[in-house]
Amino acid sequence: MMNQRLIRALLSFTLFLVVGQFTAVMAQTPYQAPEGIPPESDFVYRKHYEEVQAIMQSPLAERATKLEAYMKALHPKSKILGTMEAYFRQIVGQLKSAGNASAADALNKKLTAMFPNSDAVISQQLQQAFQSKDYAKSIQLGEKLLAKSPDNKTILNILAASYIQTNNQAKAAATVPKAIQAIGAKDAAPLVIWMADYYKAQNDIPNALSYYKQAMGAFPAGSAENNTLKVTVGTIEGSQAFKSKDFDGAVAAFNEVARVDPKNDGAYLYLGLSYWRLQKLEEAQSAFAKATVLGQGTAAKANEYLLQIYKPLNGGSEEGIDKVLDKAKADLGI
Repeated sequence: MMNQRLIRALLSFTLFLVVGQFTAVMAQTPYQAPEGIPPESDFVYRKHYEEVQAIMQSPLAERATKLEAYMKALHPKSKILGTMEAYFRQIVGQLKSAGNASAADALNKKLTAMFPNSDAVISQQLQQAFQSKDYAKSIQLGEKLLAKSPDNKTILNILAASYIQTNNQAKAAATVPKAIQAIGAKDAAPLVIWMADYYKAQNDIPNALSYYKQAMGAFPAGSAENNTLKVTVGTIEGSQAFKSKDFDGAVAAFNEVARVDPKNDGAYLYLGLSYWRLQKLEEAQSAFAKATVLGQGTAAKANEYLLQIYKPLNGGSEEGIDKVLDKAKADLGI
């Protein structure tokens, strides 16, 4: 009797194990549609969705393994296959939240092999290529992704920067404005400045000024970046005014340059020339003197012009010119 009870107990335990294993297997075995129901039908998708939700409720450490086994058993036409990557990436996030970064990283790497053509994987590869300065690869991957997401600001930003780094000006000029529009001029200031420099090199002054002024708005007033752009804008506007013989306009622009950058010798040279054309000789003399004492690239020419004004006003003599130059030094604080 004792032996029979023991045998029955062992049989019950064995049956329990078998049923448990069968249940575990069933939890990872996708629903098979009866004959006549397409495996890609919505009906089958709903069944599969319920099964996947059950897997996603299993212990976190088991989810990826179970989901992978389940995915491999799916019919190739099953609609739910298109959502599998999203579930795996959900598990990656759950692992990170649980503090298991190593498992999350390992699964993330595995997904690269499992879904090599997915946008998420290509996006990761794009950012890795850009960070490692493999601009040829970042262009290849970026162009592939941009074809699907033409307004994606991350892709546009990486592509624009990659074109610039590879000196592909034609593609950069076509892409940078789109990136600026997507990102916003304030956050894309380096791209705005590149666009301004590009138009300046093309001698397209209106567009160059437009982009320089956009870039100015990205930096606080009085900052070094804002002041540098102000000098650039003032110099371009002043030069254009001088060329068109708008000498009052040139004086206004170059005075602003000198205010922002008091040791800008080029501004003083053009101020001197503009005042000279307006027959404001004392102002011209003072400007030429400042350009002279700064001792930079325009000093020799500025000194020549200074003497052309000073000598006729002083009986053809250079006597006293030192006082003019000393005053210029005092005004500049040098």
